Parts: sequence; structure tokens; C-alpha cells
Amino acid sequence: MGALYNSFERDLLDAPKCHPHTRVAVINKLIDWLTGKIDDQALIMWLYGAAGAGKSAIVHTLAEICDEKGWLLATFFFWKTAPERNNASRFVATIAHQIAQAIPAVREFIEAALNDSRHVLDLSMDTQLSKLILEPLVRLHSTGFNFQNCPFAIIVDGLDECQSKDIQSKVVKSLAAAFHRSPLRIRILIASRPEVYLKSTFNSSPIQPHLTRLALSDEYSPEKDIYQFLKDSFDKIRREHPLAHYIPSSWPSSDILDELTKKSSGQFIFASTTVKYIGGDPHQLPHRRLDVVRRLQPPKGEKDMPYAELNSLYHHVLSNVDDIEALKQVLGFLIIICPVLVGIDWIDSTDGVDDFFFWQPGEMEACLSQLASIIEVSRYRKISILHASLSDFLLDPSRSRQFYLCRESILGDCAALGLCRLRQQAALSCGSFLLFQKFILGVLICRMFYSREEPLLCGYCYRMH
Repeated sequence: MGALYNSFERDLLDAPKCHPHTRVAVINKLIDWLTGKIDDQALIMWLYGAAGAGKSAIVHTLAEICDEKGWLLATFFFWKTAPERNNASRFVATIAHQIAQAIPAVREFIEAALNDSRHVLDLSMDTQLSKLILEPLVRLHSTGFNFQNCPFAIIVDGLDECQSKDIQSKVVKSLAAAFHRSPLRIRILIASRPEVYLKSTFNSSPIQPHLTRLALSDEYSPEKDIYQFLKDSFDKIRREHPLAHYIPSSWPSSDILDELTKKSSGQFIFASTTVKYIGGDPHQLPHRRLDVVRRLQPPKGEKDMPYAELNSLYHHVLSNVDDIEALKQVLGFLIIICPVLVGIDWIDSTDGVDDFFFWQPGEMEACLSQLASIIEVSRYRKISILHASLSDFLLDPSRSRQFYLCRESILGDCAALGLCRLRQQAALSCGSFLLFQKFILGVLICRMFYSREEPLLCGYCYRMH
């Protein structure tokens, strides 16, 4: 039963929930949808956002609210490392069990379904949903039970944590197929990262008429909430930490809170990981650990890892990529080249990068499609890295290991590619020619600054010469 929002297993793992007075606008919009004030015809709400954006915390808090009001039918929180929660083998049975607890009057109909077909749990997901959930609820409805007076909700979190992409899509399609023709007013909230294959599922024709979406974007002021979370958390550390009497009363300054908020990039995982590290060890001075986070002090040995949780997140996302070498080229360009060449208009577009790498149109976007939870490509094909801390991770070999980006090699390879492109476009207009001159000059200067010993012509230069 670890999949339940209030399970003992999730409690032991310190399941995330919203900090008081934060994410209010998002939660209010979800409640408005549940109660029919907005998108009344939408059976399913897809709540999506970047990795670490706080989806699980929002969903957990909403589940608590629904439970208190008597609206909650069931929850299922997928989790990639839990054997009973990283697949859908117990999904329908877990939902059915909770519905029987939430509406005792339906229990006899569910038990009857189990007795009539003892092997129902070995059948397809569609059949399980029909026999164990939909048909019992419809039978209850036929007795006069009113489903219209209460906004009943089924909440599914972390769908992308389920092992099989096909099963993830199957869960969405089966839920939509089971409930869209029923006379019951039951709403289904599904939260996940915006993975490409899930976008495709939610965009499919059978799902579209029954769907509404909520993206965790800047519209909901995450920075303000993150700042409040950090401020309150540091206040608590100052009051309750065993070594609090050594902490300066003015610690930390508002400038430091601003710095950490900006570094969070609107993603709560950075802020929560920072707070856990700074105040989580009763034997370490919190203000010294803040200095470690800000790189003003070195960590105390190999086990002193400020961002172990973030490291795990990035490793998980990057490990699912098919062509890691091509991806490292792209990430190296975005993280190392782009910041030093501000002002070149094609530098942060997929079309421009395709052209620079001598790739076919669309290859860049295809490469990034597996990183939708940490890198966004807009409809105008502009590229945005959603986590400012990603560059720190990739440029630190002790954290990124096989995903490490060597700055000197990236600069050398890009300079060589730029020279090849410059030679190819020498016959272009003066403006285009000067643009590539600016690019090459910037890369060469950076290359010489970081390493004057390695030869410039490496990697691509040998291949393209």
C-alpha cells in the first residue's frame, strides 16, 4: 500500500508536501477544476512540469485537502526505485481497494466482482478497470447513490516513474476509456514530467476531448514561493538546530536568499535539497554548510555531498538517453559555448545549432526530446535549460562521472567546427561572414584561456580537415 499518498512507506521517505502558503494559485486552480468551476467537461487533468518543479508536493497537498473534504477516492504514487510502485501490476487493485474504503456502499459490488471472476487481476488493465471499478460504481449509482453532489477524485502521481513507456501510455488511455462514457462525475488528476511520449499520448485523438492541462510555469510565481520557503526554513534552522547559538542572528542575508532563489530556476528541488543539506546534520555548523553550497568553503571529505539528491535526478534523466555522445556535444555547446557568445541570434535555436553541427534539420530537437524534463524547446525552437544547477553538475567530474563535460575539449571541438563552417561560408555576405568571425574569435579566446597546452585542432578538426 506504499502507493497511497499517506502511506507509511512515503512517510518514512519524507514525502514532499507544499510549504505553508506556497503554490496557492496552482492548488486553487486544481480545486476549481475538481468542483466544476473551470473545464467542467474535462475528465482528466494533466499536471506537468520540469523535474524537481514540485509536482509531487502539490499533488500530495491536494490529496490531503480532498481527503479532508471527503472528495478523495484513491491515489497512486509511482516511484522508480520501489518494486511495488514502479509498475502498474497492482495499479487497478490498489485503486479499487481505496474506492471501497472511501465509499463503503460500493464494497459489496467490488467483492462480488472478485468472486465472480477470481482471475480478474490477471486480465488486461481495461478489463480490471471495468470489472473492479466502473461496473461496481455504476451499480451503486443505479441504487440512487448521487455522484453529482461531491467532486470525487482519483489522483495519479509520477506516471513517468513507471518502468515501461508503453504501460504509462496504457494507464492514461485505459482511464479515459473506462470513465468517459460513465454517468459518474469522477475526475482524474495525472501528474508527470512532460516526456515526449506522454505528450504524444495526451495529444492523441481519443484523449483530447476529455483532457485539460496545467503546466507548472512562471505564471504561478515559483520564485516568490521558493524565496518564502527558503526564508522560513532558515528561520527554523536558526531556532532549532543544536548548534544554533553559533549562528549569527542576521544569517542569511536577503542577498543570499535572492542568490539561492535565482539558482533554483523555479524548481523546488534545488531549494529543498539545499535546506536539507545545510540544516540536516546536527553535528555540522549550518552557516559553514551554506558556505560549502556557495563554494566559499570546501566540503569535508567525499561523503560531504551537498547535492546528492540533484545528482541522482540528473543521472536518472541522462541515463535514459539513447545517444549520450551526441547529447554531450549538444549540452557542451549549450552550457559552455552559448553563455560566452551572447548576441548571436542563432546560438540558442535548434535550427542554428543543427546548421552549426552539420546535422539535418530537426536532429537537435530530436536529441533534446529525451531531456524534456530539464531542457525546454519552445514552439519557436528556442532552447531553455530549466535547471541552472545542471551546468554545475556536468562540469564537475566527481558529480557527473560518465556525463562529465570537459570544457577544453568542448571549446576545441567547437572552434574546429566553427573554422570549417567559416571556410564553407566564406563566399556569403559580409554580415554572415563577420558573424562567424565573431563566433570563432570568442571560442578561440575561451579555448586559450582555459588551456594553452593542448593543441587546438582536436576531434572534429582532424575529421573535417
